[in-house]
Amino acid sequence: MYKFVMVMLRYVKTVSIIALLLAIMFPGILHAEELHREHVKILFGYRFPPFYTILSAKNPAENLSGVFIDVLSNFKKSYPQYIIEYKCLPRARISKMLREGAADAFALSSPMFNSPEENAKFEISVPLWSIEDHLLVRSDSAIRSADISVLKGKEIAVLHGNGYGLMDEYFERGSVKKHPVYSTSQILELVLSGRVDGGVCNRTTLPALMRRAKLSMSDFRIIEEPLYTYSLHLLVKRDRKAFLNDFNRFINENPLPEIK
Repeated sequence: MYKFVMVMLRYVKTVSIIALLLAIMFPGILHAEELHREHVKILFGYRFPPFYTILSAKNPAENLSGVFIDVLSNFKKSYPQYIIEYKCLPRARISKMLREGAADAFALSSPMFNSPEENAKFEISVPLWSIEDHLLVRSDSAIRSADISVLKGKEIAVLHGNGYGLMDEYFERGSVKKHPVYSTSQILELVLSGRVDGGVCNRTTLPALMRRAKLSMSDFRIIEEPLYTYSLHLLVKRDRKAFLNDFNRFINENPLPEIK
């Protein structure tokens, strides 16, 4: 018994010495797990409340807050093998990066807003939330419907670089005039001043954006009939299939926060 114990002690000592030597000579060996962690770059716009919004323009990617950021934070806890980086860009630059395949994912969007080149390089996650885009007009506007027969010849403010689903066909034909701008606050100002006949807005995101612009909803009116309804997805590059599968599994197993 004594001999057996001594043999085991010598064995443990030898193993410890070998491990110590390996750690000194090759420090990366003891961190092999870290080498297998996957880096995922997700593109965001700047504001899409309540899903995400930046709290500081100084370091926007490090100061994102919202229900989708909370979802991603919980996902990272369940799948720590992913190192997720956020990057905030204007929508036109995001489109360029998606066409070039220069990002791993984009939050949040729908295939109906993306070009064929973008959809060829990216797959969509399971549906996350369903929302609607509406026409926003001034409170005293004569426009009462979002029907195309009513909108023909009208000038509508939109965000530069965004897709507008079924409306894009009418914009391209020129039957409805498109007035692109770079922020929702500019859309609100144009509608309020009467320089355009209306603007495309998202009913879910509008309240927070209206408050940020320090404007009152009493000066505006939302046409109740939506222009279109769509589901929000995380777009994931086709060669990141494992990440997409893990994200979908997480969403299917964990209820999403309700958007009111």
